[in-house]
Amino acid sequence: MKVRGWIWATSWAVVGLWAFVTLLVALASLAALFTPTWFVRHAPSPPVMFGVWAWCVGGTDDQLCAAVGQGLGDMEAALPSSVWVMVGALYGGGGALLAVTGLSSLLMPFLPTIHARAALAHVAGNIQAAAVSLQAVALVLYPLGLGSPFARLQCGISASVYAAGSCEMGYAYMLALVATGLAAYCPVLARLITYKDYSDYWSNLNYM
Repeated sequence: MKVRGWIWATSWAVVGLWAFVTLLVALASLAALFTPTWFVRHAPSPPVMFGVWAWCVGGTDDQLCAAVGQGLGDMEAALPSSVWVMVGALYGGGGALLAVTGLSSLLMPFLPTIHARAALAHVAGNIQAAAVSLQAVALVLYPLGLGSPFARLQCGISASVYAAGSCEMGYAYMLALVATGLAAYCPVLARLITYKDYSDYWSNLNYM
């Protein structure tokens, strides 16, 4: 008697977890990208904070913001680091790819066959791996800009590459690090969406 060993099956629990984590890290990545608190200087007053594309001066009640490199009030601003332009493109591109794959994960219940679901998970997982790589490179490159004229103007002359001077890491940069770390699990989850189900094999053995 020939017994079939296994069949392909879909783990809907993994599908749900994969979709949730992907959409969560995509939103967190884009929120971090557009929040100008990657590095913060609390003293001397007024406080200064800056991110990839914008910087702000003042507290919550009297805060003014502008694009990095533009002056605010009586405070001048030097040209930003060209590295940050690259960081914005890389990190933003990675976040956009995660958002696209997160939305595509919502199509899983509507795909008619296990092979279609496996193909979508495989392609999306590869895209997510590329997105995580882009974001990781961006996070490593961003501190290079601390040696730029803009960063030295805001953080003091002691600021240099990978040295923040009188500035310190802000919560948006920490959020970007956490989001990228969690995003690294998305390609792994994508590989676990389909699996080999041996339940029929063991059931048939019981009748032999």
